[in-house]
Amino acid sequence: MFKHLFKLIWKKKKSNFLMMLEIFISFLILFAVWSLSFYNYRNYSKPSGIDHENVWAAFIDFNTESDSLKTIYRDLIRQKIKTFPEIEAFSFSSSNLPYSFSSSNNVINYKNNSTLTEMMNVDPTYPDVLKMPLSEGRWFTEADKVNKIRPVIITQYLKEKLFGNENALGKIIGKDDGRRQVVGVIGHFKFENDFQPESACLIQPLEAWNSEMLIRVKPGTSVETEAKLSKELVQLGKDWSVEIQHLENMKANKNRIIWIPILILLIVCGFLIFNVTLGLFGVLFQTISRRKQEIGVRRAIGATQSNILWHFVGETTVITSFGVILGLFFAVQFPILNVFDIEALVYVTGIVLAVLSIYILVIVCALLPSKQASEIYPAVALRED
Repeated sequence: MFKHLFKLIWKKKKSNFLMMLEIFISFLILFAVWSLSFYNYRNYSKPSGIDHENVWAAFIDFNTESDSLKTIYRDLIRQKIKTFPEIEAFSFSSSNLPYSFSSSNNVINYKNNSTLTEMMNVDPTYPDVLKMPLSEGRWFTEADKVNKIRPVIITQYLKEKLFGNENALGKIIGKDDGRRQVVGVIGHFKFENDFQPESACLIQPLEAWNSEMLIRVKPGTSVETEAKLSKELVQLGKDWSVEIQHLENMKANKNRIIWIPILILLIVCGFLIFNVTLGLFGVLFQTISRRKQEIGVRRAIGATQSNILWHFVGETTVITSFGVILGLFFAVQFPILNVFDIEALVYVTGIVLAVLSIYILVIVCALLPSKQASEIYPAVALRED
């Protein structure tokens, strides 16, 4: 049977090649869509490691370049904030707050390993504001600041990059004046958006020049409290400026930057697949309409409706397999070459889902024309031809 199918396919190789090319292009599109969708779904489903609800971000400009004055101003702000009963916890931070559009990174070294790492400077109260649990070790305290070697918290991803399966606690990273000692490890910390993959981040004690803040307020705190806080902070210094944003809104804005392009891509790919589906549908109808004499002869010598139906479905499936095999050749290069530094599982899942999708798509397109072909009476088919 397969030998007969291959003969028929080869006899119409020109039209079948065009169909195979459509299948190949459709497979690559579906592979890209499924891989991207699975990659972002996996990232989205992982915990962020922070609680952003009821947290405000305060962007403060002290209008001075003096680090000593900034230290004094921060103390004034701390005293003022403590007078607000609505505020549960607060922490000064570097400008690269979670879900902000600011970034600060550096290469962190340990022996022969090095990783580009996001660097955050914060108060010891930082985990109280974001409710960040540690998977190992402890958080640094005010007492740790007097140590010559700075205590730091690292993410699990950075730990694996630098130390592998070794215990990270107590290890010294960096060189010379940039030496740091790991005192704690965070399991998950998505500080950019919900679709962020596991990444390298290092959190260390506050620097003299940092002036941004994170503030946790009690649930139900009104906008009047926000306006009052902003007004009183501005009055503490000369020509200060204070802008307060809600971390929840900042997170929504960063997520929107990711999911809107993805949605547009899915719509475009869906439109392309729809057009390919219509093309396949039309090609199959045209092919079968030109083969009525062949169908009539097969019915006349005893072929049943079921035989005709599955013959055309099988023929279409074989042609599809050629296109899929060609697509697989290109698709498997992605996990082999580790393209975009993404886990092989993402690409393998994309390949499997693309294969299943393309076969389902083609079989659905082939069923109606094949069913109509199987219902042709021999006498009608032979008389028309």
